[in-house]
Amino acid sequence: MRYSITILLIACWPVCGQLRDVTKSEEIDKMFARAQPSLDVLVKPNLTITFRAASGKAVAPQTHTDADEFWFVRRGTAGVALGTEAKRYDVAAGDVVSVPRGTQYQIAPGGTFEFVAVSVFPAKRNLNIGIGATGTPKPMPPVARKADIDATLASADKNVTLHSAGSTLINHVVYKGAPGPHEVHQTCDDLYFMRLGTAQAHIDGRLVDGKEDPTGEIRGTGVTGARTFNIGPGDLVWIPRNTAHFMNPMGPKLGYLLVKVCD
Repeated sequence: MRYSITILLIACWPVCGQLRDVTKSEEIDKMFARAQPSLDVLVKPNLTITFRAASGKAVAPQTHTDADEFWFVRRGTAGVALGTEAKRYDVAAGDVVSVPRGTQYQIAPGGTFEFVAVSVFPAKRNLNIGIGATGTPKPMPPVARKADIDATLASADKNVTLHSAGSTLINHVVYKGAPGPHEVHQTCDDLYFMRLGTAQAHIDGRLVDGKEDPTGEIRGTGVTGARTFNIGPGDLVWIPRNTAHFMNPMGPKLGYLLVKVCD
């Protein structure tokens, strides 16, 4: 199934659109305009990123047996029923919904409901890479509320874990003025959902004086030849494994949700 989706994406490029280094908020809105009911914007063997839109009547119950899903709600409201007991949650823009593999769900939109679905196929990670990846599963609740996420980003002085289970780590990432590390992840793909502040994202190029510590993570003293992007709230940043990068905040504080998939 995943291979056929890949073929379709190649066939329809550039009409379908696809995530790249940085996808700006206004461009995402245009992509959602044709996401009826869904648009795959990135397909890899370990994960798929899909823009989904629903409106009108409740969709039929569904279950994904081969992937854990995380929904980052971009616009609208909906009632989401999860599990065999169909416990209902009212969700809205800015919330994050966790749908573990094998969990039945049903969406009842309250008007137009749009969300970014991150489907993660590996069930476990081989290395405990990333802040909060301790080896002991700490899954997020079924719904993480926007108000709580915003409050954490506003008050935290360092990264705070939202989810750590399977091969997925989700962190509230916080930078207070100072640039982030110059780094390369050898076994992890990163996706940033920008929420607070602005920054320059430096992506690709060559890591200077890189040293591996810990296993699978390379840190350096700089990056040369990188592409530079100005980013802010609503933007998506995609950093595939083996890609040099660092973040340079342009204000007193930068905050985003990091989805790190390691296998």
